[in-house]
Amino acid sequence: MSHIKTAVIVLITAMILSLVLSYASIMTIVQTTKSNTERVLNSFVIENATYIYSSIKNGNDFTASIDSWYFIYKFYSDGTLDYDGFYFYNRDSDGGYVYRLTNPQTTYTVNNTLNLTCTFDLLIPLDFAGKQVTELRIPIKVKVSYNLKN
Repeated sequence: MSHIKTAVIVLITAMILSLVLSYASIMTIVQTTKSNTERVLNSFVIENATYIYSSIKNGNDFTASIDSWYFIYKFYSDGTLDYDGFYFYNRDSDGGYVYRLTNPQTTYTVNNTLNLTCTFDLLIPLDFAGKQVTELRIPIKVKVSYNLKN
């Protein structure tokens, strides 16, 4: 009877440890994705700073002339993700995917501050016994603001 009790305790401990490690892995993916998105948004502002500043200083709304596919291009060119036209993939060594991202949707607002907001879904497969059971969908929203100096 004591062997069964020991086996149950070891099994429960292993399950809890597995959940903690899975959670830590998912949080690492989320944080990495957010920081990469912020890097792409910052890159946009740096590349177009003169145009943005001149447009806003003259009272114009520059957002209508911004190419909406710019961020998709930057995600593809700046990162290590594969792109198939619908999703960005991070693949493992076996060819399966670690996570996927939907196409980012970016919006801009200007009110004495330049606000850029990028939203997308992060899809992480959840496996059990070597087979994918479901896919965890995490909505991600990254917002960066830049104060305009006169």
